[in-house]
Amino acid sequence: MSETIVAHRSFIGVDLHKTTVTLVAVAPDGTEIARLKIDTKCRQKIRTWLLDLPRPSHMAVEAVGFVEWFIECFRPCVDAIDIADATELSNRRGKRRKNDYRDALDMARRLARGECPVGYIADDELMQLRKLGRHWRQLSSVLARTKQFMRSILLAANLRGPKLDGSSGQRWLLAHGHKLKPVQRRAFANLIQLVQLIELQRNPLRFAIIEASRSERFAPMTKILQSVPGIGEIWSCIIIAEIGPFDRFPNADALEFWAGMTADLKESAGRTQSGPITKAGSRTLRWALCNAALTLCHSDAGQEAIRQRLIRKTGGIKGKANTAMGRRLLRLLYAMVRDGKLYEPGPSRHRTAAANKARAAKRAQKVRKTRKEAA
Repeated sequence: MSETIVAHRSFIGVDLHKTTVTLVAVAPDGTEIARLKIDTKCRQKIRTWLLDLPRPSHMAVEAVGFVEWFIECFRPCVDAIDIADATELSNRRGKRRKNDYRDALDMARRLARGECPVGYIADDELMQLRKLGRHWRQLSSVLARTKQFMRSILLAANLRGPKLDGSSGQRWLLAHGHKLKPVQRRAFANLIQLVQLIELQRNPLRFAIIEASRSERFAPMTKILQSVPGIGEIWSCIIIAEIGPFDRFPNADALEFWAGMTADLKESAGRTQSGPITKAGSRTLRWALCNAALTLCHSDAGQEAIRQRLIRKTGGIKGKANTAMGRRLLRLLYAMVRDGKLYEPGPSRHRTAAANKARAAKRAQKVRKTRKEAA
C-alpha cells in the first residue's frame, strides 16, 4: 500500500521566546506569504493568523525548553507540525547576522525544501510518562543534596551518624543529638524533616510511574530493559519515556548522538581533540543511564572490569568512567530492543558477600584491639 503524499500550500517557521514569538509563512517556492511578531499572551490572534493561511499547512518550531505549551495550543491550527533541531539549524546556517525574523524565514524555507532538521514530538501518553520521570529526577536530586548536607554536619562533628533516611535519622537525633552543638542540631533536624517530606512525595510518585510502565504499550519494552541488573521499574520507565520508540533511530550511533553522550570534537591546527560529551539531549536520560550503569557494575564482574580499566585510562577520574559506562549501556539497550533479546549477565561480583566479609574482618580487628588494650 503506497503512502499518501500531502502537498502543503504553506510552510511556517516559528522563532519562539518567553514573551514574544515570530512566525513567517512561505509558499512552496519559498516566497513569503505573511509574517507575524506578537506577544505570546495573544493566543487567539496567533490562531486566527494560522487559520487564515493557505491549507494544508506545515509548521516547524525551533526546539527550546518551553516549547511544549506552543505545540499543545496550536497543533490543531495546522495540518502538520514538527520541532526543529536548534543545534543542527545553527550549524547549517553558519556565521550570519541573526534576528528573529531571519531565523523564522530560514526555518520556513528549509521546511519547504525538505531540508529542515526536525525532531520527535512525543504523544500525550508518552509525554505524561516523561514528566513523571523528570519529576522523580528532580526530587532525587534534592534528596541527594540534602543528605550531602547532613553528612557534612556529621563530618564536622567527627560523628559517623545513621543511615540517612527519615526514620533512621530521626531515631539517631533523639538518641545522639546531644553530641551536636545547638546550631548543628537544629540544622540536622531541619534536614531530616526535608528528607521525610521528599520521601513522602516520592512514594505515590513511584506507584504512578510503575503503574504507567505496566501498561500494554510499554510492558514489552519494559521487560527487555529490566532484564539488565540495575534497571528496575523506575529506571526502565524513565529510559523508555525519554527515548520513545527505539526504531526511530537508524543505529546506535544516532541514538548516542541524540542523547548528547558523544564526545565533542574540537579541531585546531589540523588536529582533532576529543572533549567532554555534548550534553545535547535529555539530561534525565543521561542521569538514568549513568546511575543504572553504575548499579550494573556492582553486580556484573565483566562490566566492573571495563569500568576499572576506564578509570585507569582517564587518570582515576571516576565521573568520566561512569559516563562512558552509561554510553555503553545505551548502545547495549538499543541492540537488545532491536533484536528483542534479554540481557545475558556475566559472572557475578558477589558484592554483598564481599562487603559482609570485609565488615566481619573489621569487627574482628576491633575485638582484638580491645582485648590487647585490656591486657
